[in-house]
Amino acid sequence: MSNKYKMTISRLTVDKLGVKLYDKVSAVIAELVANGYDADATKVEVSAPMGEFLATKTKKKLKDKGCAIEVKDNGIGMTPEEVNDFYLVVGKERRTDPKRGDRSPIYARKVMGRKGVGKLAPFGVCQKMEIISSGGKKIFGKDEGGKRKKGYLTAHLILDKSKILKDTDHAYFPDVGKLDGVIRPKPGTLLKLTMFDHRKVPAIDVFERQLAQRFGVSSPNWGVMLTDSLKIAGTQDRTRVVGAFTIAKMDNTEIRLEEVRKGRGKPTYSAIGPDGKRMTDITAGFQYEGVFYPVTGWMAYSKQPYRDDLMAGARIYCRGKIAAQTHIFNMKAGFTGEYDIRSYLVGELHADWLDEPDDLIRTDRRDILWSHELGQAFEAWGQDLVKKIGSMTRGPKRKRAWQLFEEASEISEVVAKAYPSPTQRAIRDNTMEMAKLLAQSTREEELQDPAHVHALVNLILLLGPHITLDRKLREAATSTDNPLSVITGILKTARIAELAGFGKIADDRVKVIKTVEQLKDDRSTLESAFQDLIEQAPWLINPQWSPITTNQALSTLKKEFQKFYKLRTGNELVLADFSDPKKQPDFVLSSQDNVIQIIEIKKPHHGLRNDEMERIMPIRLPPKTPSLPHDAACIAR
Repeated sequence: MSNKYKMTISRLTVDKLGVKLYDKVSAVIAELVANGYDADATKVEVSAPMGEFLATKTKKKLKDKGCAIEVKDNGIGMTPEEVNDFYLVVGKERRTDPKRGDRSPIYARKVMGRKGVGKLAPFGVCQKMEIISSGGKKIFGKDEGGKRKKGYLTAHLILDKSKILKDTDHAYFPDVGKLDGVIRPKPGTLLKLTMFDHRKVPAIDVFERQLAQRFGVSSPNWGVMLTDSLKIAGTQDRTRVVGAFTIAKMDNTEIRLEEVRKGRGKPTYSAIGPDGKRMTDITAGFQYEGVFYPVTGWMAYSKQPYRDDLMAGARIYCRGKIAAQTHIFNMKAGFTGEYDIRSYLVGELHADWLDEPDDLIRTDRRDILWSHELGQAFEAWGQDLVKKIGSMTRGPKRKRAWQLFEEASEISEVVAKAYPSPTQRAIRDNTMEMAKLLAQSTREEELQDPAHVHALVNLILLLGPHITLDRKLREAATSTDNPLSVITGILKTARIAELAGFGKIADDRVKVIKTVEQLKDDRSTLESAFQDLIEQAPWLINPQWSPITTNQALSTLKKEFQKFYKLRTGNELVLADFSDPKKQPDFVLSSQDNVIQIIEIKKPHHGLRNDEMERIMPIRLPPKTPSLPHDAACIAR
C-alpha cells in the first residue's frame, strides 16, 4: 500500500530554519544524529565522502559530483501515518504532545528535539532528502519481494527543496518511493542526502571530534559511527567511532558540580573542589525568583593551551545536546588572570532547564539568550565560577610552568656547572630562586620554544651573581663582622657578576658573528637581512660607532639632527642641504670623534656596477655654518 504524504510549510520557514541556520555539513549531520537519539537508537551510522567537497564551483556555476551522505539509525522508526502526523509537521511542540511526550519510549531519554525544526537542517547544504523509515507495531504485510511477512510498516518519501520553495505558502506533496508500504524485518530510519551545494565534509578525525563536542551524552546504549564512503572496507581510517569529548585537565584545578540523590527525596546539588571536599562559596546552580536552577558537570584548566575552538571555554549542554559555548560567561576584559583563563579554562556544564518553560537557546544552538533575566542570573553565576577557578589555579599553573622549564632547560645542572665552587653556594641558590620566579611567570607556549628557553637560561645566569652582590651589600650595611672579610666576600661576588656580564656580551656577539658567516655564504641572502643585523649590532662595522638613521633619505638625517641639536643645546641650528638630499644610504653612523660614516650594503657575491660605485663615492655634506659650533662639525668619510 502506498501513502500520500503532505507537508504544509511556508517558504520563509524553510529559508530561515534550514538554509540560513545550517550551512555546515557537521551541523546538519548533528541534527540528524540527534533525531536518532530521540528515536531510542543505540547506534547511528554516518556515511560520507570525508574531507571532500560535495560539489564543484567554477565561474559561479555549481556542478553536482553525484555524492551522497547517509545517516542510518536502529531506532523505533516511523510508520507512514506517523510521518504525516509528526515528521512533516514543522513547529509542533513535541514534549507536550500526549502521544510522544518529553521522554523516549524505550530508554526514557530526555528528548533533545522540541519543535521539529532540525529536520529542515539538510536543506542548508543539499537539494534532496530521501527518507526510508520502518516503525510502529509488528504487523503482517508484503516485503520487498512481495512475500507475506510480519514486520514493520515502511514509509518512503523524497523531499525536494526546490519544490518546497516553489510558492510562498502551499501544501507540498513529496514524491513517494518504491519501498513505501512494504514490511521490513527491523525498525529504523535511513536519511539520504543528495544534490549538494558547494560544501565540504570535514576529514574523518576532525568530523569525529566535532560530533563528540556537540553531544554530552554518556550511555552504554548509545553510539555513533562514521564511515568514509570513498574508502573500501579494511582501509585505514575508513571508520571512526565517535567517543567522548575528552580534554586532559591540569592537576588540582577541577571543580565538579554534582547531583546527589538520597532515596526518593528531591536531589541536592554540591560543588566539589580539587581536594574532594564540598565547597561552601560555590554552588552547583543558582536561585532565581525563588526557584533553584541546577547546573551539573565540571570546570577546570586544561593541561595544554587551547588546541582548537572546540575545547575553548565552557560547553553548555541541554538534554545532552550542545546549547552554547562560552569562554568566560561574557566577563569584561581586564580582570586578574585573564590571559590564563582565556587560554586554559575548559568545562562541560549541563543545564536541562535552558529550553523550558522559556526557551533560552538560540535556534542555531550557537549561544544562549543572555539578555533574558534568567540568562543574566546564569551569567552572573558562571562569572563567579570563572573567577574562583582563576584564583585557585594560580598555584598549579605556576607549578606546571616550573616543571616544564626544569625539563626543557635542565637548569639545576646548568647552574651547578656555571658556579661549581663551594664558595659560590649563595650564587647558586639565588640563581635557582630567580629561575623559579621567572619560569613561573612565563607562558607555557614560550616554555615550549627552545630558543626562548635558552634566552631565559642566559638571563638567569646573568642575574644570579648580581642579585647575590646586591644582597651582600645590604648585609654589609648591617654587619658587625670583620670589615675585611665582608669586603673580600663582596669583591669576589662582584668579580663573578662582572665576568657573567662579559660572558653574556661575548655569547651574544659570537651568535651575531655566526649569523654573519651564514648570511655571507648564502647567495639567496637579501640586503635587508644584513640591514636588520647591523641595526641590532652596529659594532660589526666599528665598536665605537652608533647608527643615526637606517635606510632613510639624507633630508631626514638633516631634520633629525636639527631636532637633536635643539634638544641638547636649546639653540636653533640651520644646516645647508645635502648635494643629493633624496639619497637613502643603508646606514648613517656617528662616532665620538665627530665623524659620520655612510654604509651601503649589497647581497653576497654581488658584483658592483659603475652606477653603484658612484653611489658610494663620498657625499658632500653641508658645510659648517655660523650657528654650528666647532665641536658639532661633521666630517664625511
